[in-house]
Amino acid sequence: MTASDSIQATPALTEAWREYHSALEEMRLKMEATPRFRQTPQHRAKAYHTLMEMQAMAYNFAVAPRMLNPRIFVNCGWQTHMFTLGQNGPDFLYGVVFVDGRQTYRLRGRMGDISLFLLQTLNGLFGEKDVRAVGNYDFADFRIEKDGRFEATLSATEQPGNWIKLDATVGYQFMLIRRALPKWDGDPGELSLDRITDLPETYYDADEFDESAMAARIHRATQFVRYLVNDFNINLYETYFANAKRQKNVMTLLPGTVTSQVGSPTSNYAMAVFELTGDDAIIIELDEVPNAAYWSFQVGDVWSRSLEFMTRQSSLNDVELAPDADGAIRIVVALKDPGVKNWLDTCGRVEGTVVFRNYRTIGTPVPRSRLVKFSEIGNFLPKDTLRVTAMERKAAMQERRRCMLKLYGE
Repeated sequence: MTASDSIQATPALTEAWREYHSALEEMRLKMEATPRFRQTPQHRAKAYHTLMEMQAMAYNFAVAPRMLNPRIFVNCGWQTHMFTLGQNGPDFLYGVVFVDGRQTYRLRGRMGDISLFLLQTLNGLFGEKDVRAVGNYDFADFRIEKDGRFEATLSATEQPGNWIKLDATVGYQFMLIRRALPKWDGDPGELSLDRITDLPETYYDADEFDESAMAARIHRATQFVRYLVNDFNINLYETYFANAKRQKNVMTLLPGTVTSQVGSPTSNYAMAVFELTGDDAIIIELDEVPNAAYWSFQVGDVWSRSLEFMTRQSSLNDVELAPDADGAIRIVVALKDPGVKNWLDTCGRVEGTVVFRNYRTIGTPVPRSRLVKFSEIGNFLPKDTLRVTAMERKAAMQERRRCMLKLYGE
């Protein structure tokens, strides 16, 4: 045996690697043990899809970020249909940020056509022990210049003006940014982050070269994949179902702080588990347009993943939804197109979730829902309900894709 044959990683690093792969198998078995996996063949392929997706997200959130030059991650956070665990809202420009609580940063931006700007801080990456949301900021409370520009300071010590508090004891602090852009072809504004603390280039060298630091990141990834499966893939569905007293196709109120560690306290959600056959449809009704900064409806799959929304109408927001003449909002959820403008396409799913997001709202309206025969939809809608032709629907879906690609690129 040569000297090189005995060279190996430290026990801490190899143990972190072993623990990570053990967790992957543990999560696979947990998903396969759910009734929805065992009873419905349609759900099984996507269960494995999500097992792969959580690994990509674990790398993006726990391993890849570097602290020397922090940035706002957009294309490798929650976006389009690539990273969707937890059911990302298609109208939100999400930003995922990791900062060192001991440092000071400056956030600069311009609002553009953003209708809602929220920033949430946690004292670590969710899934880690004792991680919790420690700050929630609505930029409606911040000073914004007349041209929509703003600046905010991020630091552990209070600063004048717009200030976001960091925890000086946390070296890997997670922040989630939600910016609502209901008109996808609108002006998304601008946003950038810079560290303004002066540090030597070697300050975070452990990120690159230290085995114990890498072991800690892999351990964080392990906790993160467990969180994604337990809290998002499995428990969100169970939460919606239990809240409706184990009835399907029934929407119930779920405040944002109840849904998960990253649920927004600014929102009052209403959720349901839907179940349909080809001959069924669900009609969802709100008596009036919500008085909110932003609201929308979206359907997802049973693993709490968003459905295809670039080319399918699986979501509708406050700009897109058309009220009826009596001021009420009515939406049809169905596997096939009923020719109604307010249609939510389940993208072939016979079972999944419906999410009503309602941000910075006055009141807590809960939509009513009823299961009807597809052939009888017209009996439950006003005669003046807006309808669309197949050609109009096709053109609208082509426009969705164009606008989403304008935002994110190919």
